[in-house]
Amino acid sequence: MSSISKNKKRKNKKKYFQSNKKHRSGVLEAGLKGFLITCNHEHQCVKEAYNLLNEFADDLYGPEFETAEKSSDSKELDIEEELNKEIEAMKTKKRRFQQVCTMVKGILFINTTVPDPTNLATAIFDNVLQTGKRRGRFILKMIPIIVTCKATQIDIRKHLDEYLQEFTKDNKKLSYRIESRIRHNNNISTSHVLWYVRESVEKFAPEWVVSLTEPQLVFSIQILRSICCIGILKNYMEYRKYNLSEAAAINDKDTSQNTPQEDCDEKQDSSDEDNVNDKSNLQNSGDKLQMDENKDDKNIAQNNLQENSAEKQASSNENETLEN
Repeated sequence: MSSISKNKKRKNKKKYFQSNKKHRSGVLEAGLKGFLITCNHEHQCVKEAYNLLNEFADDLYGPEFETAEKSSDSKELDIEEELNKEIEAMKTKKRRFQQVCTMVKGILFINTTVPDPTNLATAIFDNVLQTGKRRGRFILKMIPIIVTCKATQIDIRKHLDEYLQEFTKDNKKLSYRIESRIRHNNNISTSHVLWYVRESVEKFAPEWVVSLTEPQLVFSIQILRSICCIGILKNYMEYRKYNLSEAAAINDKDTSQNTPQEDCDEKQDSSDEDNVNDKSNLQNSGDKLQMDENKDDKNIAQNNLQENSAEKQASSNENETLEN
């Protein structure tokens, strides 16, 4: 076999064993803020999340890309040049909402440039509670995340201390609860997370009280692989643990609870009417019975009179026969 054919085989083997590495546009890392979304169908859920977040962000913060005022020079430019300028501006400018890879199945993270993701989530869930419309088919939970950090004790304590130091200035006494979920990480446990949060709370807000049923504030600690996502949630039970479908179903449950009550009221009204009718019928039947009894008494009296007159006539006839 020639040396040329051997070299070709070696090149083919090198190509065969090369790994196909895809370049990722964005990966979940420390220093981000946004929304942690749980779902069943990731591809459809991303589109749905973009539409929902952009709709409410435009109402709160204005449109993402402002239309530039037309000048006299722009009239001379061609339409193609204007489109190219807009495309370049969109590429250079960071988008308001951008998905990053979490490498965890069924979990999405939407990075955002919005100042406070919690306010945006509050606006969405308030609208869902007021209208009763389910704003998403594929979104299950939408948890606002104020910051992401490395899943270590030092980083988690550091970010919790920074947030509580500012938050406790206006909120002196609150009830709180800790929600923790760990995925694909064996170096940290739920007990560690509870301990980190309790230490930070006792350091900056010793007056706060734990409440599992009706907490005013919930610390949501979500650990995905080596990254920790920290969320501080309000109205946790009212928003059904930030579940869109369950929050939208509250109005349906209220209407379903009201209709049986109305049915009961209608049944009670009908039963009251039946009772009244029964009473009137009983009264009428009683009157009829009394009238029948009176008629019977009259008939008996008439019969007695007839018998007395017949006896008198018979006695008079006997007296006449005796006299004759």
